[in-house]
Amino acid sequence: MDGSPTASAPSVADPSFDPAAFDTFEFSGVEVDEASATVALRYRLDDVAFEETVRFDDVAWPQDEARREVLRRLARLLHLLAGVSYFKTAAPPRIAFAPGVGGLDGSGAPSPRLRALLRDVYTLGLGEFAYRNGVDVRRRGALPDAVGTPAGPVELAATGRTLVPIGGGKDSVVALEVVQRAGRDPLLFSVGRPVPIVDCVAVSGLPHAVAVRRLSPNLGDLNASGALNGHVPVTAVVSTIALMTAVLHGADEVAMANERSASEGNLVWDGLEVNHQWSKGAHFESELGALLAEEVSAGLGYRSVLRPAGELAIARAFSRLERFHPVFTSCNAVFRIDPARRGTRWCADCPKCRFVYLALAPTLDPSQLEAIFGTDMLADEAQQDGFADLAGLREHKPFECVGEEAESLLAMRLIAEGVDEDGRPGRDAWVDHAVVRRLRDEHLTGLVPLPADPHRDAAPFVLDDAALRALPLDLQDAVVAVLGTP
Repeated sequence: MDGSPTASAPSVADPSFDPAAFDTFEFSGVEVDEASATVALRYRLDDVAFEETVRFDDVAWPQDEARREVLRRLARLLHLLAGVSYFKTAAPPRIAFAPGVGGLDGSGAPSPRLRALLRDVYTLGLGEFAYRNGVDVRRRGALPDAVGTPAGPVELAATGRTLVPIGGGKDSVVALEVVQRAGRDPLLFSVGRPVPIVDCVAVSGLPHAVAVRRLSPNLGDLNASGALNGHVPVTAVVSTIALMTAVLHGADEVAMANERSASEGNLVWDGLEVNHQWSKGAHFESELGALLAEEVSAGLGYRSVLRPAGELAIARAFSRLERFHPVFTSCNAVFRIDPARRGTRWCADCPKCRFVYLALAPTLDPSQLEAIFGTDMLADEAQQDGFADLAGLREHKPFECVGEEAESLLAMRLIAEGVDEDGRPGRDAWVDHAVVRRLRDEHLTGLVPLPADPHRDAAPFVLDDAALRALPLDLQDAVVAVLGTP
């Protein structure tokens, strides 16, 4: 989903910012203003101060003490996870906690479980940043040795309401369909109000909770004057904001739309797996869920309802949700912080546009996809290499939220070999498109034959049984109904 923060007003930065000159990144403090439903997150990089705010719109802070305490703990967690945006400006050798900061219960040092999560977020979550900047984050940001003993979880009464983060793309729309099919009471959520999100909410007709994230005003200037910059595990931050929003609105679960392909890395660099989608993966989900149960509230759930499914199964399910076809988008150009650089719907020339187009092609015809994207991308020979990269046929999988290489390869084969949804040959809608012809001629010959009914039996369409059984029974049934074989 979109987690793009709102840009703050610029400030004057030191034009000679030298990342190597800094020694310590400090978590300075977090302040909750219940009256304005705003959380202030404060940090220091030696003598450089940062302050980020998150405001929860159109909601009153709860009066019951249990929910207030859960919100305080989640605010402390948000403080720790959102700090990654500021730590990365220099990736200094040490991390420190100001007095009274660190544990979720306000007692000081983080627990062993929380410490392990932070270590992963600030290393594995920064894998792409490390690779692109040539910075080994495993040797940066050393945490203090001290660990604390956390207070037990807070008991929250069940409400039966489920918060569904909506990002404007196909995955969150399918996750919403699963939650509704399970008979649950959904509340939609987003960080900010990008047009595609607002449009998807309008089509759904459901209530919509919004949080507004404002980065520290000096961050952009520091990035422009020499600070290290790059991808951060934004889903970790958005997830925590979503959890706070759920508690504020009386929901007891957050239903994410992270599919199993999010756990596949892009490459391995010097022994470090680099995964653009690390905080969407199963490992982070498991770590956060365990932390919530032990140190926040066992009555507050966090899980992805799409974890059992591959991208092609999700795309197939989305192809049937035609009311969302005119309004959805997954293109990053729409969610840029700078309004002057922001697109409208699809740029039709980036890895995400190419992947969504390719994933939908086995179930939608060229005219349907051209109506969505405004162009026939598979007829544009200039995009052939970009499509090939999705399947790892030239380079590693792009650093974007795209599916597994095997999924892209199967989608290419289905349209190149003319296989329809019943597994029969003869679907010639795509076979003569320029990109499809070149992919077939240059990359798709001599491969192992497809299963007799690939839409049913090929691995990208098969639900993962272990991930399915990890869901509550009502969601298991809904996932099978929405994402299983027709």
